[in-house]
Amino acid sequence: MHIIAEIFMAILCIGIVSLIAGVLLMLVYFGLKVISAKGSGKDPFEKVFNLAYNVLQVGMLIFLLGLAGTSVCMAIEGLRKGEYKLRFSRTGGGYTRISWAKRPIRFAFQTIAHIGFSSWLIYFWVRQIRSFSRKKGSRSRKQ
Repeated sequence: MHIIAEIFMAILCIGIVSLIAGVLLMLVYFGLKVISAKGSGKDPFEKVFNLAYNVLQVGMLIFLLGLAGTSVCMAIEGLRKGEYKLRFSRTGGGYTRISWAKRPIRFAFQTIAHIGFSSWLIYFWVRQIRSFSRKKGSRSRKQ
């Protein structure tokens, strides 16, 4: 189970890197646009903008998929062990343990929260892919 969680963490990191690359490309586009002072049209700057937009979209989709997978892994691990071990402090504080035997309502809420959050992320991910593919299809028809 730890290997699967590590795979989703790697996907999460790839998504973050793609998001950062998209933001950097957007900054390059806006910098070039201000320096050149050209009008709008199909020039190389518009291609940089389209590339940056696509990289941002793909990065966001990869990041959301990694986040959903990580949340599902946490839910499965919690159900398997019968407890959730959560840390809410960045300074190295102790863990909060939510076990089925001691706090069943909180345990059920935590499980529903993990599964619900990942389900919502996957639903949002699918909607974004459909939206992205529609935009790509309408662009190819216009040309």
